[in-house]
Amino acid sequence: MTMLFLSIIDVLGELESLELSIPEIILNLLIALLVSLWVLWIYKLSYQTTVYNKSFSMTLPISALVTTMVIMAVSTNVLLSLGMVGALSIVRFRTAIKNPLDTIFMFWAIGIGITVGANSSVLAIIGSIVIGLSILFVQTLEIFTTPYILIVSINGEYDEMLIMDEVKKIYAKYQVRNKSIEKDHTELTFEVRGKKGMEKHIDPLKTLPGVSQVLLLSYRGDYVL
Repeated sequence: MTMLFLSIIDVLGELESLELSIPEIILNLLIALLVSLWVLWIYKLSYQTTVYNKSFSMTLPISALVTTMVIMAVSTNVLLSLGMVGALSIVRFRTAIKNPLDTIFMFWAIGIGITVGANSSVLAIIGSIVIGLSILFVQTLEIFTTPYILIVSINGEYDEMLIMDEVKKIYAKYQVRNKSIEKDHTELTFEVRGKKGMEKHIDPLKTLPGVSQVLLLSYRGDYVL
């Protein structure tokens, strides 16, 4: 029993003595930074919020670097890893990420840090290339085009067919969701789908006879225009 205990002590001592060289540390951090910049670029191309979240985007490469540093530390020192588990178990992160896609990007950045810190840089690079290209490919599919609510407010007399034809020119897919008629005021609500930048083409609707206001809203309730 004593010999077994001494053997365990020797093994722990050998594991504790394992240290990465300075060039290895710098190389891992550099790889994590470069791969996380690829993640940042993909995020900038595919973000779904109305306004580009610069604060969140900056956390992606930083998260990858911090995770890489932590994994390198715990992978070379078993005693430190046990202490790290205990320390992280009391940490509570309460910042809410409302967009599911943002959660994926954060998990992706952390995954890069874990794989690079565990000396699996090739896996991090190849995996990130595949994930990034997959996100761009999925985003180009027609079924994932962004849905909007288009509200056209009309005062006085108007030509409904003319408005319908103009909406059809802008959006290939649309549905009338609501039509509200008062004494001198009518409001048409459409569900429309289109690619990014389609909100720039609704100006002709404002020039139609009787149209007083045009609003384009996202399903999240944020104003797009």
